Amino acid sequence: MGDLRDELTWVTIELDRTGEAKALDGTLEGTLRRDLRVEDDHPIFIPVTLFQRDGRIIPIHLMEGYVFVASGLDEVVYFSLERQHYVNQVMSSRTGKHRMRCLSVISHAQVEAMRLKLREMVTADIPLDAVVSVLDGPYRGLEGRVTGLGEENAYVRITLRSLEVVATVPRVFLEEKADD
Repeated sequence: MGDLRDELTWVTIELDRTGEAKALDGTLEGTLRRDLRVEDDHPIFIPVTLFQRDGRIIPIHLMEGYVFVASGLDEVVYFSLERQHYVNQVMSSRTGKHRMRCLSVISHAQVEAMRLKLREMVTADIPLDAVVSVLDGPYRGLEGRVTGLGEENAYVRITLRSLEVVATVPRVFLEEKADD
């Protein structure tokens, strides 16, 4: 196993009301990328997801008021976010003899656990007869209609030209398609 210091860690940023509003209107990620001067491939995790149901946008929050940005930039770049009107603070601690401010980071495993929990919260709401996309597993990339719901699985009718099957798919692998 490699050096733990080389593993991806995440910086926790506490948002103010403006930042939370940006999370809900979908502009937070773009604003962060601009202010951090990072490309689209620099990981950012906003623990809220938005989905459409009956013509309304419904937010599902895992953790209100926070966003997580992958480490790897100079600390001063993260701390510069505190000058922005949408950030309360970048989580940090003071260490050493001179009480230097250092970023507080969380592990990649913690962020992945949050992603999974958020997906579980979203998929708990998938109704019977919904049209869904399969995000993972053997039916990845296919669409179907939910014909039954179990505790952890959904039964999805997938119709292709030469095949029709009712597949048992873990609910966390499903994403409800927006009404067109």
